[in-house]
Amino acid sequence: MSLVVQHERGKSEMLASIIMRLRPLEEARLGKTPGRSLHALFLELVREADEEIAARLHASTALKPFTVSPLRGKLAWRDERPLVSPEESYRVRFTTLSEEALAPFNYSVMGHYICKRPLTLDGVPFVIEDVLLTPEGSQGWARLSTYEVLYQEAGDERSITLGFFSPTTFRTGDVNLLFPLPVSVFGSLYRKWQAFSGIALDEGLMDFVEEHVVEERYRLATRVVKYGPQYQLNGFVGRCGYRILGGDRRRVRELNLLADFALFAGVGQKTTMGMGQCRRVGGCAPD
Repeated sequence: MSLVVQHERGKSEMLASIIMRLRPLEEARLGKTPGRSLHALFLELVREADEEIAARLHASTALKPFTVSPLRGKLAWRDERPLVSPEESYRVRFTTLSEEALAPFNYSVMGHYICKRPLTLDGVPFVIEDVLLTPEGSQGWARLSTYEVLYQEAGDERSITLGFFSPTTFRTGDVNLLFPLPVSVFGSLYRKWQAFSGIALDEGLMDFVEEHVVEERYRLATRVVKYGPQYQLNGFVGRCGYRILGGDRRRVRELNLLADFALFAGVGQKTTMGMGQCRRVGGCAPD
């Protein structure tokens, strides 16, 4: 069954947040950089269905129309490498921001799932136990929608809280910023929306954010992500609440729209390698 036909069709491009439950067929150690390995797995699944699209996604230096989560589940670590067991089930979430990326990925995933054909991650065979497409049963992380639906459903709340569920950082000049400033967070979402949605937002929206959106409350902690023996990034995880001060209803709705879009787009650097997993959540708990 196709992911696309399960979606209520809209006029604009489809957005997909898909969770795969994976079980390894043997106990084995994965590579030292799981984010890169899962990035490679996504491209390999696309390549199985369409080599041209996979090559284009790999070679592009522009914003990428997909994100990849960290591998979730009970992971033991040995010599700085995650150890997976056939007694355990693991999860990874992939999102796509364009139908060009979704269609071949969908075709390959469903082929592996229906035919129980193993896929390979760092040389380790895994079978897909389940594919989650809806918020039910996925704690709200899986969803299918379109840009048009998100735009039409955007609310007008002036208080927005975002959760950062994998290490997140923003590149500012030569510096990695370890704090979710409003202009960094909403700017990252704005650029992806403008790049892929086909629905233009207010050109002055980021100027409005700089002047009228403030951090209200936050609870954050720093984390380290290694991308090789001599390269690592510091990032933050946690929650941050934002308050919109003033402004007309259109701009308030567009910021609410971008907050809803975060589930699919992620924020900040290396969202295709496990970083910047973000979505709208309830308010921050008091200290």
